[in-house]
Amino acid sequence: MTRDEAVAILRSPAGRDETRRVYQLRRAFELVLQTICAGDHSRSEAEQLVDGLAGLAEEYFPGSSETFSIIYGRRLGRAIAEVYGNAS
Repeated sequence: MTRDEAVAILRSPAGRDETRRVYQLRRAFELVLQTICAGDHSRSEAEQLVDGLAGLAEEYFPGSSETFSIIYGRRLGRAIAEVYGNAS
């Protein structure tokens, strides 16, 4: 694929929509991560935030649960463990 072909795909309506969804998911991830790191909520509430983010990822990108787990889940899991300690 040439650079021009890639740009044409990204500028298409479907490409713009996917780019928007990626951006929104990333922003939601950053907000959840900041909320967890602040430690102002219980561990259960933090885990609910992660579950909600996973649901949003599945809504935006059906069939993406494994990808979510790899990209975001591990990092959020580490943040929860750092703030609240390892699960009992």
